[in-house]
Amino acid sequence: MTTTEQCKQLVDIELEKLLPKKDPSEFYNSMNEQVLTGGKRIRPIFCLLVCEALGGNVETAVPVAAAVELIQAMSLVHDDIMDQDELRRGKPTLWKTQGEALAIDVGDGIFAKSIEALLRYTGENYQEVFKVFSNGIINMCEGQAWDVLFEKKDSLTIEDYNQMSILKTGVHIATSLKLGAMIANADKQTQEKIYSAGIKLGLAYQIWDDYIDFASNKTGKTRGSDIKKGKKTSIVCHALQHLEETDKAELVKILETSVEETTEEMINNAIQLLDKTGSIEFAKTEATRLIEESKKELDILPDSEAKNEILKIVGFIVTRES
Repeated sequence: MTTTEQCKQLVDIELEKLLPKKDPSEFYNSMNEQVLTGGKRIRPIFCLLVCEALGGNVETAVPVAAAVELIQAMSLVHDDIMDQDELRRGKPTLWKTQGEALAIDVGDGIFAKSIEALLRYTGENYQEVFKVFSNGIINMCEGQAWDVLFEKKDSLTIEDYNQMSILKTGVHIATSLKLGAMIANADKQTQEKIYSAGIKLGLAYQIWDDYIDFASNKTGKTRGSDIKKGKKTSIVCHALQHLEETDKAELVKILETSVEETTEEMINNAIQLLDKTGSIEFAKTEATRLIEESKKELDILPDSEAKNEILKIVGFIVTRES
């Protein structure tokens, strides 16, 4: 049995093999820092545990799991630039300390390393694995594009939000699970069932992120920072669908105010409007519901210690505070 901590160690060892320390030091040191420090490694751990739960060889899956984590690291570097986030995990983001140009370059370098990691996979179905991996990245980019485009719209439905989040976050988690099943040579039905569970997990993960922006002081961000940045989160989308027109117009006005001009009073007013429609509590309830549905689909996995470990991580998604 491979524990969650052992999975993490296997991935970290593989990542260290892939990431050199040489000149230009600003580039490579930044790459190492972005990949090797922090991060929960949820996606690669899912990949390895699903592989084991379905009777596969975990060691064979390690390069693919490392590739999955590298894509996650790359996406965070680029997301911080696009969102102009100045903090991640309580520390200044890369673009803030090194500038946007170098941060983009580091993200591109991490992406290249994900391909190098994937090339270390030796399974006979490597072409199919490459295709699923690539499609997952394209879907993630589509989701990020929708996220950017949605910021320009006054009104969005929760259905709009779910479409974006499934692509941006859900598919990457679903792909991580499916890749583990593929490496274990699971049948197509099992692969698709696990992929479907991953979609729900990813959507739950994103919605819970929206929730803890208000409910947790351990995110490394200021409470209500999503409001300050005018983000159309699940909570905001729910509120926009249920507020009276006057209140809706007030919330939109606050969201459209620049970050520099958004005051603490405006953020508090926005939070009151979100509470008025029960939108913050809605996010908590919705994320929990999605987790329960994903657990049912994961029942396709045979009972094992690996399955138990997977279910522990699934539960963590809607109990974490950061």
